[in-house]
Amino acid sequence: MAEGVRCQLVRHLEHLTSEELKKFKLYLVDHLPRGCLEGADLTKVADLLVSSLGQQEAWETALSTWEKMGQRELWERARKEDLGLVPDPILPASSDERNKYQERMRKKFQLMRDRNSRPGEHELFHHRFTQLLLVPEYRCKEQKQRELLVQRYEHAKIMEERGQIIEVSALFDPDKKTGTIPHTVVLQGGAGIGKTTLAIKVILEWAEGKLYQDRFDYVFYLTCRELNHLGEREFSFAYLIANDWPGPYAPMTEILSQPERLLFIIDGLDELKFPCDEHRYDLCKDWKQQRPVPILLSSLLRKTMLPEASLLLTARLTALGKFIPLLENPRHVEILGFSAEHRKEYFCKFFRNKNLGKRAFSLLKGNGALFTMCSVPLMDWIVCTCLKQQMEKGRGLIQALKTTTALYVCYISLITPNDKNFISQHLRGLCRLAAEGFWGRKMLFEEEDLRRHNLEAADVSAFLDMNIFQKDIDRENYYSFIHLSFHEFFAAMFYVMNTEKEGEKNPDSSIPDVKKLLEKCSRYEARHVILALRFLFGFLNAETAKKLERKFRCRMSQEIKSRLLQWIERETKRDIEQPWFSTSNVPKWHSLLYEIQNAEFVTQMLVNIQEITVNIHYPYEALSAIYCMKRCPGAQRLSMLEGCKVTYSFCRYLFSASCLKSLHFSNISFVDDGRKLSSKTLGQGNCQLQTLSFMFCRLTHRCYQNVFSALSSNKSLKNLDLSGNSFEEGGIKLLCKVLENQNCKLETLRLTHCKLSSACCQDLFTTLTKNESLKELYLSHNYFGKYAMKHLCEALGNHNCKLHTVRLIQCNLTATGVQDLLPVMCSNENLKMLDLSSNFFRDEGMKLLCEALEKQTVKLQTLNFWQDYLSEESERALTSLQARTSFHITWEEYHKAEFFDWDAEDTV
Repeated sequence: MAEGVRCQLVRHLEHLTSEELKKFKLYLVDHLPRGCLEGADLTKVADLLVSSLGQQEAWETALSTWEKMGQRELWERARKEDLGLVPDPILPASSDERNKYQERMRKKFQLMRDRNSRPGEHELFHHRFTQLLLVPEYRCKEQKQRELLVQRYEHAKIMEERGQIIEVSALFDPDKKTGTIPHTVVLQGGAGIGKTTLAIKVILEWAEGKLYQDRFDYVFYLTCRELNHLGEREFSFAYLIANDWPGPYAPMTEILSQPERLLFIIDGLDELKFPCDEHRYDLCKDWKQQRPVPILLSSLLRKTMLPEASLLLTARLTALGKFIPLLENPRHVEILGFSAEHRKEYFCKFFRNKNLGKRAFSLLKGNGALFTMCSVPLMDWIVCTCLKQQMEKGRGLIQALKTTTALYVCYISLITPNDKNFISQHLRGLCRLAAEGFWGRKMLFEEEDLRRHNLEAADVSAFLDMNIFQKDIDRENYYSFIHLSFHEFFAAMFYVMNTEKEGEKNPDSSIPDVKKLLEKCSRYEARHVILALRFLFGFLNAETAKKLERKFRCRMSQEIKSRLLQWIERETKRDIEQPWFSTSNVPKWHSLLYEIQNAEFVTQMLVNIQEITVNIHYPYEALSAIYCMKRCPGAQRLSMLEGCKVTYSFCRYLFSASCLKSLHFSNISFVDDGRKLSSKTLGQGNCQLQTLSFMFCRLTHRCYQNVFSALSSNKSLKNLDLSGNSFEEGGIKLLCKVLENQNCKLETLRLTHCKLSSACCQDLFTTLTKNESLKELYLSHNYFGKYAMKHLCEALGNHNCKLHTVRLIQCNLTATGVQDLLPVMCSNENLKMLDLSSNFFRDEGMKLLCEALEKQTVKLQTLNFWQDYLSEESERALTSLQARTSFHITWEEYHKAEFFDWDAEDTV
């Protein structure tokens, strides 16, 4: 510039009157530190602008402010002067320009500032960065409300079930199917998931010479938040990207002459305040031409300008809809957040002490709901911040993470200033706003919504500063809570904040009361209110209630407390009387009782319950379920529903519940150390399990080793279901060894759908002659060869075999098998129930069977051999046989036969 920006600003500010200067300073409040402009003359104002914002941004801020003030003549004069000040960036480059630029980028991005760090306190980026899970997939959610309402559990399930993981270094690799090289990559994800962090990682590692060295000569980083400040100002694209150049001039001619060697990172595409989709017919091809910023950006995105260059864009999932038409064959990569192992790594890095980090992480894993939420990096930061504050105050860490409510109350208490006026007025208004949005399913708030609740942005500045309540990045003057969980927390707080005085009339009659909330929770559409209800019950905890009263001067009214307790008593009884009603959409009564953390109270609530069947949809639900079951004398049965991932520590916790009599796993996976299955805990004295089921759980040989080892010492276990699991010969030998042990008291064994080989069958059937406790054997849906059937018949004919129920549904038995069975059926006095359905007897086998049974007396009580097709001749023979025998015979489909003991029937 011909003269210093300070001098230019002073020269233009001299044209303002004293009142206009005051107005000018008022507009600058959002750009400069608070209080610094008080009493400042025009020279001081110019100095503050330049020293705080830098020359270029100071000049641009002054221009936009004069325009807002209506100082048109001053704005026009200064604007023309500004256009003449833009230096020509088109100069030849020296050989080491690239190295200088890389060093500039390294210094700029190598340090990061934590959200709660002290002024001037920074940390090396690589010391804090933790790897994120990336998957090459496009999942567009068209409305922002959908993102804010999406279930917190859905994210964890997606993380577990997604397949291919992509590395940052492979973002621009050729497509494995088509071989095409992507030139536009979109990093997408929800709020707080790590989009900006990942973008910074890319340019920092490029600057350090670790990433894309053979692919890109230059990487430029543009943040949409900064581009917003430029508005419709006109610049050349070269000038825009030369802003970070280490020297006075950037060699743009040389740099932009090879666009295929360039990568432009545009961070926060969804933060743009100006549209990029309205300049379809007004695009720019020349990077030297001065045009409004929206046109320049739109031209770059649409590949009109520098079409050979590569783009790396970051955006929220919900904002992609309006940008997709602009992009040319983009590769979509979704950021899923942290895996369990990366959450652990983050904790260790945050506390800068591996042992302390592991200790904090182990506490987090104790609260499954929070553990799931911590797939989002922002939530990890909140948890770690809260734990760190607890430690600095010399308090125990366990209490902070004991329940979901305890953590949120702890965190909100930390960031809320000790200002009585703020607490009584502004927090109440924020809670009222949250409750209104909660009931209206409204997650985005306009400034008018805030004003309706007597709020201004300054009134909730603490929450804005901490990013809990934030200005929306999609649309100007819109606000939202950073995470749905915080929205629900403040909505629940509304009912507490609103009841300072007993009997006080509710001034917010437009917002439904607690009774309406509980009614909604009793219905199937209760999914979006589950966490809010959990917070409400969490407020009943004595310690949490004291903290609320002390910090926020609010307390739970006795009326609300009574309604909550009456409701949960009804829900507990309904869940027990109608277990079929249990669904993931309805709040689990055990998770709500657990939130209260009052053992005596839980026992009192459940004292009259005779039996509880708890269906667990997610592993973390087991924590609250067993907490309640341990305090309920009648609690007996717990079932894991499909899709859960189970670890060793989880099994150990389950098996140690002395109240538990029946435990059912169905189609779940034992992951990591969960494959150990803990023979010690399953076999220890306080384990009172009578029924244990592992249906379709993909058990490994090591799992079998531990389960079968426990059976040798566990005298309570009577029923074992291993259906749907494959057995190697070694696995069956382990089982046989256990069955031969006199300490084994197993009475029922289910091995349906186990793909048992002939050798496995031979070992198993030989063992039956050495075991006198086993009464029921289920072998349906296994292929039985000729020799396997002979071995079974030999075992059934041995007087030591005590089996009274044998089920052989769809075992490929033929007429020859019937011939082998007939002597056993007629002579075995223990055998009472035999199921031979869906086998290939045909008329020949049916004739043999009917003739033999007509001539001899048998001890059977029930015989079933339903077939896909029976000839008329066979049906007549069976009808005749049924009329002359004392036992029941059915050839109906087995699930329709009323006289079967269907509670014990095969469930596969």
